[in-house]
Amino acid sequence: MAFRIDSADFSDVITSADDSGIFTFSNDLQRVNLPASKGEIIYNEQTLGKHLSIFQCNYALEEDVTVWGKGEFPLLEMRFNLSDKAIFYKNKVKKELVAPGRSGNISFLSSEENQAEILFQKNVRYSTFDIHLPLWLLNQYEGESKTLDAFLNSIQRAVSSNLLAENTTISPGIYSAIDDIRKCTFEGLNRRIYLESKVYELIALICAGSDKQQQEHGISHRDRERILWAASLIQENLNHSFTIFEIARTVGINQTKLKTGFKNVFGHTVFGYLQEIRMTQAKKYILDTKLSIHEIGLLLGYQNTSNFSIAFKKVQGISPNKLRPKSY
Repeated sequence: MAFRIDSADFSDVITSADDSGIFTFSNDLQRVNLPASKGEIIYNEQTLGKHLSIFQCNYALEEDVTVWGKGEFPLLEMRFNLSDKAIFYKNKVKKELVAPGRSGNISFLSSEENQAEILFQKNVRYSTFDIHLPLWLLNQYEGESKTLDAFLNSIQRAVSSNLLAENTTISPGIYSAIDDIRKCTFEGLNRRIYLESKVYELIALICAGSDKQQQEHGISHRDRERILWAASLIQENLNHSFTIFEIARTVGINQTKLKTGFKNVFGHTVFGYLQEIRMTQAKKYILDTKLSIHEIGLLLGYQNTSNFSIAFKKVQGISPNKLRPKSY
């Protein structure tokens, strides 16, 4: 997905599509309204330092669209498909590849292969989150992991490759780190230090996936999409206490498949996944806001403050009151 976020590849202005439906982008456009009501692309870039940048992109397209791009230099990139649906793309030799929904990886593209055509389907909302890294960044960890060493060897030989043979599923930890980056309110030097720390956190979480990749045996493509939909439903409604029956009925899958599939895809039970994301959000509220513990509990679906405190301590290992800064 390097095509759409390397500023050197963008044209000065958005161009009309030709008959093939291929578009190129402006380097400075934050919101791209596509010609002929084909939809909208919202794009954001943050540069933290030389060769270290964060890119977020949301696509809402009303027709099938292919986006093409090419970079002149080799690229080391963390890439996340935050969408429920897979994103399909073709590399330099037109081989069709796929980035599954709710998945991530670290990829290296040589200067010769840093190009792609990305295929976006109409009426599907896509969301991507990518981080460009300095080529030397991972060298400091050489000798620490066989998987990482093999990846570093590919980079040194200028051979395009991925850190993980298969993309790792976006865990609650990865989701939380990405959400921290999106919602960062620091400015200046504090912002840069904070965001860089989150970049390293994401690298660690992806590398952890190389030690324990989730195996999704026996899950059909259709069922996997519904399990990812269930995860989105949970993330977007943290104040609602769903039952397994409600989630299964909403996403169109039976309860047994939901429970088994969720464990296989995310390594958590449905309830465990909900609790981890809820308590991660609660921790942010406790540390970064002046909301009372009772108010935070209510925001996350707890009518009883005692129940919220018990749940929080079980996940975070400390009570909300002890975690709260004294200045609050």
